[in-house]
Amino acid sequence: MFTRIFMSEFRNTQCTNKEGLPIMLKPKLNEDGTVGLSIGNESLSFTAQELDEQIARLARIRAQMAEKVPEKPPAVETVIFNPQYFIRTDNMTKAALLSIRHGGFGWLNFELPPQEVLGMRRTWTDIVDKLELDPSSNFYEGPERRSVKPH
Repeated sequence: MFTRIFMSEFRNTQCTNKEGLPIMLKPKLNEDGTVGLSIGNESLSFTAQELDEQIARLARIRAQMAEKVPEKPPAVETVIFNPQYFIRTDNMTKAALLSIRHGGFGWLNFELPPQEVLGMRRTWTDIVDKLELDPSSNFYEGPERRSVKPH
């Protein structure tokens, strides 16, 4: 229901102001735990589930745009430390499904074919060797690390 309302409410809204500058959605965390999105004089509120659905819908539409997501990742601005993840395997296709949890985007799922799984194995082995990691070593556990639950 909210998808239809969201799309119809903002369908005719111009995305630039009189000076030709972009008008952005203004997000706000409401006291009741919902998220408010406003643009111009229009405003809508979404529960967490409704917002997740909107983010997923926008991601699907973004994937269809002519201007593709850049091949190279952008400069690192923020990092999610030690994200929760799950790996499932498919014995028939020999593929792996990697699911990584992002606090804002939710669970991101990636199917990795066998050749990519082997390539990642080589990459991670190279990283372990380069960093001289030893499972019996005591790693840095400063205060910013202790507050995060490991996966």
